[in-house]
Amino acid sequence: MAKVVVGITGNEKEMPAMSGIKYVAVAQDLSEGVKQAGGLPIVIPIGKPELAKDYVDMVDKLILSGGQHVDPRFYGQEKEIDSDDYSLARDQFELALIKEALRQKKPIFAVCRGMQLLNVALGGSLHQSIQGHWQEDVSGTSHSLEIRPNSRVSQLFQAGTQINSLHRQSIKDLAPGLVATAHDPRDGTIEAYESRGQQSILGIQWHPEFLAKNCSHNQKLFDYLVQTL
Repeated sequence: MAKVVVGITGNEKEMPAMSGIKYVAVAQDLSEGVKQAGGLPIVIPIGKPELAKDYVDMVDKLILSGGQHVDPRFYGQEKEIDSDDYSLARDQFELALIKEALRQKKPIFAVCRGMQLLNVALGGSLHQSIQGHWQEDVSGTSHSLEIRPNSRVSQLFQAGTQINSLHRQSIKDLAPGLVATAHDPRDGTIEAYESRGQQSILGIQWHPEFLAKNCSHNQKLFDYLVQTL
């Protein structure tokens, strides 16, 4: 049986710093999660939007990975924070990938920034700056989950499950076609959503790839992505 091909959106990283030499970057744990689930990960580098159809044609499912802030122009706002952590080229390309994946009815799994961008693509908006959601250490967890019963997340996680928190923006207005399925009990931040319709969409605010090695529930999330979503 052919493996399920999962496209993972790549970021760009300058190495060494200030060298002008850029590399395509994806957290290894993200591709490892797909491989451990029996899928075949393919990294999709940032490109021109007109390439989106060719890339989506190649894959069975799409992961929108984490990274920079989403430019607020895409949800009708001006920048409210002093930050250079944006990539207009990445936003434009990944929005084109989302549009094409929706057109082809291919499942989308969105992580952190990816979850925020997908919400924006579907008509939602973001809080540009939030406090108390950036843990100091990439490893380990930060807070628990409140989970909506009979949701995709409830099939994989129990209420009270500990997750990590590595984001400085969050969902403000949820897109009309989505339903929130998990929240941060501390302040109600949306931690997961899924589609209300037939399109297979699952968005996760935390980084399951950093927890999957030591947490069977987070690895089951990748199993679900490859085998079911």
